[in-house]
Amino acid sequence: MSGAYDVDEITIVRYGGYDSWNEPLASTDIKVKGKIEYKTRLVRNLEGEEVVSSAKILLPETIDDVLGRDLTHEDVLKFDGVEHAILSINKPKAFSSFFVFKYEVFVS
Repeated sequence: MSGAYDVDEITIVRYGGYDSWNEPLASTDIKVKGKIEYKTRLVRNLEGEEVVSSAKILLPETIDDVLGRDLTHEDVLKFDGVEHAILSINKPKAFSSFFVFKYEVFVS
């Protein structure tokens, strides 16, 4: 049911990793629909530091099928012509089947 609320065009720059020679592999741009909420918040990053997030992005439950794996902090979200690093990834609890989002992502 989240499809009605997925109104914003978001590009996920899928992290490709490194090959056996430690050379970066090509990244892939994947276009998805999601919900962007612009609001400044303090969130904790992977190192446990408090950092300022400029937006929260809600991604649908089908995002793992599109990516072929879980969303990681190495991926980058691109919207409004700007690439945003992922600061925090949360998986909210689905207490209702009305709003079903897989990821709640905070970006810089």
